[in-house]
Amino acid sequence: MSTHRHLSRVLVMQSFFEHEARGTDLSVILKRALSDDYGKAVQDHDFAFQLCKKIETHYASIRSLIKQYAPEWPVEKINPLDRAILFVAICELIDPAKDVPPKVAINEAIELAKAYGDANSGKFINGVLDAIAHKTTSACTKN
Repeated sequence: MSTHRHLSRVLVMQSFFEHEARGTDLSVILKRALSDDYGKAVQDHDFAFQLCKKIETHYASIRSLIKQYAPEWPVEKINPLDRAILFVAICELIDPAKDVPPKVAINEAIELAKAYGDANSGKFINGVLDAIAHKTTSACTKN
């Protein structure tokens, strides 16, 4: 299952990247991506569409968290691929699926950064997500 979810995350990340670059509807891009040859390998389409919907729902909150936890980097100046990875991972941290612990979401994001980002992407992504995860974990334990 995790391999299929990994592919879902890759397609959502790529779709978000395209959405940011072209301004096209994110769910339309994802639907097209899931129908091409690479996308057909994804068995859990629902997971991909749920991630997409969560990004759309929490877009402003995710941008705010990036501003808060990466203050030296204006959101618009972050490498677009790193930004796409952050959006996917942060939505998984703030609105998690029941069977995806924060550690898994962070590790998946780091793997995406290593595979698709530059030499510093993994460290940058890890630092931002780790800070957000500590914030969300401590907020949950206080309630």
